[in-house]
Amino acid sequence: MGKPERSIGALLRVAAGKLAVAEAAALRAQGVTAAEATLLRELHAAGAVAPSVLADRMGMTRGAVTKLVDRLKAKQLLVRAKGRGDGRMQTIALTGSGARLVPELDAVAVRVEGAVFGKLDAAGRAGLAKGLKRVVDD
Repeated sequence: MGKPERSIGALLRVAAGKLAVAEAAALRAQGVTAAEATLLRELHAAGAVAPSVLADRMGMTRGAVTKLVDRLKAKQLLVRAKGRGDGRMQTIALTGSGARLVPELDAVAVRVEGAVFGKLDAAGRAGLAKGLKRVVDD
């Protein structure tokens, strides 16, 4: 008796789980979590910004972003600075170490994706990406 067919949702959850486990292990080797890596990538793309901007971009609460910022500051990957004009306003910026780490994190993501989705040929990967983008960009 063969395996029962899984729904698209079930397949996505299993694939996402495999991706998350593999990514978490690879990122641990770089000294960061998946959430920290996401924040570093966002900050790399945005430049120095307020924590509230990062929270909005990442779909996280300001409190959650503050905790990530605190951890990354302790790892010396980013710094807090007073905003221009309003001394109460803070901006967050990457340190040199943080900026150098982001391309390494991007390379990790490519390697992990290749390992997890390596059974798909180029056309299969492109089709999957195209379909998921249509769903996500809804």
